[in-house]
Amino acid sequence: MLRFIPNVRFIIPVWIFWYCISFNLRLTSKILRDNVDVLAVGLSWLLSSILSFDTSSYLLYGTWSFFSLCAVLLFISITAFISDTRAEFILRILNVLWIGNFVIIILDIASMLFLAPGIIMSNILFSSNTFWAYPTLIMGIIALIKMRFTTESLIKTAYYICIFVISLIAVYFSARRSPLFVLILTSVLLFIPPRIPHIILISLIVISSFSFLNSSTGKNLIDALPDSYSKYRIERMFGWVKDRKETSYLERQKIWNTYLDKFYNKPVLGEGLSAVQHISKSNKTKTDGLSAHNTFIGLLAETGLIGTGLLIFMLGKSILLLRKARSVNWIKIYMLLFIPTLLVNWVEYNLIPGQIFFLYTITIWLLPRGLQYIKE
Repeated sequence: MLRFIPNVRFIIPVWIFWYCISFNLRLTSKILRDNVDVLAVGLSWLLSSILSFDTSSYLLYGTWSFFSLCAVLLFISITAFISDTRAEFILRILNVLWIGNFVIIILDIASMLFLAPGIIMSNILFSSNTFWAYPTLIMGIIALIKMRFTTESLIKTAYYICIFVISLIAVYFSARRSPLFVLILTSVLLFIPPRIPHIILISLIVISSFSFLNSSTGKNLIDALPDSYSKYRIERMFGWVKDRKETSYLERQKIWNTYLDKFYNKPVLGEGLSAVQHISKSNKTKTDGLSAHNTFIGLLAETGLIGTGLLIFMLGKSILLLRKARSVNWIKIYMLLFIPTLLVNWVEYNLIPGQIFFLYTITIWLLPRGLQYIKE
């Protein structure tokens, strides 16, 4: 029974698609016609899954990807259609993401009770599935946005600060470095352009942290952190691990070269959706069995110029629709949501292995599509 539960995720987008058709066939048809490029991306990935060597498995992923794109598009567009203003529209989307991911905060707090010092992998939070760090990242980002743009109450502000701090600690102990970096960066971007109180606060933090910093590398600050697998992975990222001078980014570049070589061999259609094992094992190096660690390069190798080109076109069209926002704050909020998707997807492959962040990414990338359906 427990093994069956994860497979429900394949049914959910199909059910959402069918519900929208039943809810309002004319509106659903209009949305799909207006956003035919999104359908083209989904269909190209679905066809690409047929090229994969394990067709029975990855055809299922291709089908899931297609219906997920459609479900997210319809969710965003219909939410916009029933919203009176642009502010109400984006607030509704944020609230759905907030409620949907809130259980992660409860799991974060519960999991912290079992943390123990040490650098072994079992030390990390959510050691069975560290991709849980991504919904925690989402909660942290939304908490910052709600704190900055939606509340004037001191109690609510304190509440959102607590959620952010819990998210930051949980992401750190999850040993996922990109969500940690992105969450810290978002907290800085939140106050651009800075006001006088923000400048004073940042100055105090810099001055108080000066004694921990090495003027050239900041290694002393990392040394001050408690021993954990997270600290080890951060040190590895900068090449500070004894007898291991190679940084994580250099290791990723080797993986990228393996996937790019496969793309050069089949540039039009690629190797097939999620053909990770075939691509990595063809190169007898330490990259065997590893995903691309870059969504864009991974898609190039797997879906070729057609699948990746359609995705970039889809993203470009969404960005052009931002002109309908007509609000500086709306665009600021969107950029706080959008920039993390680019950064995380640059160092992680999130189509199949990171499905939670893939769905979040698609939601943010398609968010401006809703602006065409607001009557304001």
